[in-house]
Amino acid sequence: MSSLVEELQRDALNRRVRVSDLLRKAKTIAVKLDLPELEKWVESELNGYQSGADVPDYRVIIGQVQGFNPYHGWRPVQFNDTATEQKFTKRHIVSQVAELECLVPKSSDGQLQVSLPAEAQHLLRDVTGFDFEFTTAMSASDVVGILDAIRNALLDWSLKLEKSGVKGEGMSFSDDERKRAHETQAVYNIGTIETFTGNMGSGSGNFSVEGNTVNITSKAAIESLVRKIRDNEAQLGLKPEPTRELHQALDGLQTEINATQPSAKRINGFLASVRGIAEKAAGSLVSQGILYELGKLMHLAAHQ
Repeated sequence: MSSLVEELQRDALNRRVRVSDLLRKAKTIAVKLDLPELEKWVESELNGYQSGADVPDYRVIIGQVQGFNPYHGWRPVQFNDTATEQKFTKRHIVSQVAELECLVPKSSDGQLQVSLPAEAQHLLRDVTGFDFEFTTAMSASDVVGILDAIRNALLDWSLKLEKSGVKGEGMSFSDDERKRAHETQAVYNIGTIETFTGNMGSGSGNFSVEGNTVNITSKAAIESLVRKIRDNEAQLGLKPEPTRELHQALDGLQTEINATQPSAKRINGFLASVRGIAEKAAGSLVSQGILYELGKLMHLAAHQ
């Protein structure tokens, strides 16, 4: 008979098992091990977050604001300045996981429409001068990315528990297992998950490259990402050669953003190198975080 922790691992690897079901199993483990922070995170994912300020960074997406023209259908809204655009395109997804799981099958063309709050609707009508209905269009892959981030976090947590000798045989945990789950090296709760998603993602949503121009917010976003990759590098478990390649790519990024006229082409080349190294290290939570953040950076760069 498999243990609770092994069941969670098995289910996390099975795409047919819904993330909401994984979370319920994780809640059972968290309650039995008395891990309130992880239980709180699971509850937020199952029931939805109270506000956008509470959501982890993997739930922040960059969409496209569209207005419904009665004669031409949905049309993208063009903004005159970046600051205004970011207020409306950056969305904090607070929905419960079950709602997100239902959204993906509804996408027939790879796009999903997310309603804007009434206040945002009024502001957009003032900004554009049109009395249209406005919404944020996002890729269905963004929703899949949120669900995958949760699935990966739960898988890594269960693996860390097992490595620490915490399994939960017969639907229960021994006193020794509870103690191990609370030891410094074994604890893997919401704080660790936020280190991956929240801290890794700080500032990167503002990345933009147009032609061969790299703006100030782009520089800050790249510098932040470079610093956080360096801080979390040890957790990638890289061998000497990939480590050397990673250092070269990070040094190259740092040199470019410090240059008087940074080259967008060289920056994207270095980002691609970092992505290739992170893909080879796939399996750790940090590598997944790096890939997630690079995906946002390079996706935005390609659409500027």
